[in-house]
Amino acid sequence: MKITGCATAAVRVTYEGIITGTHVVLRLRTDEGVEGVSYVRANRITARPLALLVEGMVDELAGRDPTRTGEVYDDLFREVRGAPVSGLERRAASAIEVACWDLAGKALGRPVRDLMGGWRDRVPVSANWGLMPGGPPDDLAGHVERLLARGFRALKCPVGGAPLDTAIAHVRAVRRYAGPDVRIIVDGNFRWTPKQALRFARATEELDLFWIEDPVAHHDLAGLRRVSESIAQDTCSGEAAQHPDEFRRLLEGGCSDIVMIDQDLGLTGFLTVAHLAACHGRQVVNHLAPEVLGQAVAAVPNGKIVGLVPWGQPLFTEPARIEDGDLVLPDGPGLGLTLDEDVLRTCAL
Repeated sequence: MKITGCATAAVRVTYEGIITGTHVVLRLRTDEGVEGVSYVRANRITARPLALLVEGMVDELAGRDPTRTGEVYDDLFREVRGAPVSGLERRAASAIEVACWDLAGKALGRPVRDLMGGWRDRVPVSANWGLMPGGPPDDLAGHVERLLARGFRALKCPVGGAPLDTAIAHVRAVRRYAGPDVRIIVDGNFRWTPKQALRFARATEELDLFWIEDPVAHHDLAGLRRVSESIAQDTCSGEAAQHPDEFRRLLEGGCSDIVMIDQDLGLTGFLTVAHLAACHGRQVVNHLAPEVLGQAVAAVPNGKIVGLVPWGQPLFTEPARIEDGDLVLPDGPGLGLTLDEDVLRTCAL
């Protein structure tokens, strides 16, 4: 199998009228007529430049075997003149690398998770949308009720943009509506100082939070360590990191109890960081892209939970399957995903 080219599409889609996402979708084409699919997040400014960057990188891979994922990863992510690939260039590379994993799975007739380790075919999942502060209490209560009725047993509340007292009251309300047995995750969105993070953690300690995510700025490793060492709840960090070495510093510094990995590292990079985290006794979770990174979380023994942000769900014909608090992964080869051609056509930018 050889790479022959690609097609990209910049699209903006909305899920259930609640959450909207802008994405670049990739079809990686081969001489055998099989296509690898993937997508990466963007915004209205970066979508078209990102699509062009993906296309240019694919041109450089023409004639290469996409099923040799390690070799492709090295070509796409290696340092250039001593400088690591970063930013949009890394995001474009990840789109191609993920599509190659999809092709490798299709070539072997196996799901990507089996190629990555094959640990399990379902994994705990959290509902990560519609739970921000603001709006009538009845709306929040109704949304929590609907999520629980759909099979979710974990909920995530992004509260960093709200005043601290509002954030505390909001999380208390979610616990009240959800009941004592539902896992509640709180995202500080990098907004707090260490002192504010400590105040929040102590004020919500009785709520038994599953973890507190990104309590302080991602580059403030000393602040992250201070918070992690001082509070009863677990902390989670890593979503802004694009290089395995950043995770090495995070782990060696004892700065986070749980490691969050973004698709910008590619699936090969995800495995690298997951194994590094395992050496430090840490579990890993995904940042966004659950349709892709759910396969990776399920593939490693220290995969903790998949965060479902559904802004990419309209791109595919297969809805996420939630059962008893788990995401049940597709059985099909590769990523097990089929692009929805009608959505791609009607939602193109």
